[in-house]
Amino acid sequence: MVERAVSRPWASALFQGRRHVVALTLSGPDAAERRAAFVQGIEEAEWSLSGHFVADISIDCRRPVPAGEWVELSALTIEDW
Repeated sequence: MVERAVSRPWASALFQGRRHVVALTLSGPDAAERRAAFVQGIEEAEWSLSGHFVADISIDCRRPVPAGEWVELSALTIEDW
């Protein structure tokens, strides 16, 4: 379940895009296994976004919570000219 999703504009001297933060809760008896599968390799994954590319993505927080597993990630997407 998406607990929180925030996106704000980002720009440098040469590029513009958005910085995203997404917080998820995974629940169920296999939540820990699903969290591990989700975060494994996420930083090296290839992403396909129309008109943008993922310049950076990282897991900022992951921990067990009473409802299951908490994952918070951040990503920087850049407009692809």
